Amino acid sequence: MQPDADSNFRNTFKKHDRLKSSLSIETLYRENQYIVSYPLKCYYAFSERKENESAIRVAFTAPKKTFKSAVARNKLKRRMREAYRLNFRKIWETEMQQNNKQLKLFFIYIGKDILDYNSIEKNMVVLMKNVKRG
Repeated sequence: MQPDADSNFRNTFKKHDRLKSSLSIETLYRENQYIVSYPLKCYYAFSERKENESAIRVAFTAPKKTFKSAVARNKLKRRMREAYRLNFRKIWETEMQQNNKQLKLFFIYIGKDILDYNSIEKNMVVLMKNVKRG
């Protein structure tokens, strides 16, 4: 991993950045804005950011119907979280804070097989860049 210009810079994914509210996730489904980059699907919504809120809130899931084993689902969610954590600041962080907007994201693993981390990361970056344009 290459050190960035700022030695204090850390790619962290903290608890307050997680999208946990089932109501928020349901709203994302209802608004029906999504993009797909196989094996990932991303529901997203932009809104005005309230004071003391994160600029980006995100959640990850892998379907129980496709992956019966909790070990497999957790492995996929860990890989998606890591791909997101390493790339989100490069793509969004400064733009979202300057525009005083909040972005809610919900990533779903729609593939049938467990892919390696590099494939997941490549598709995660594609999704994040496409959401930024939308």
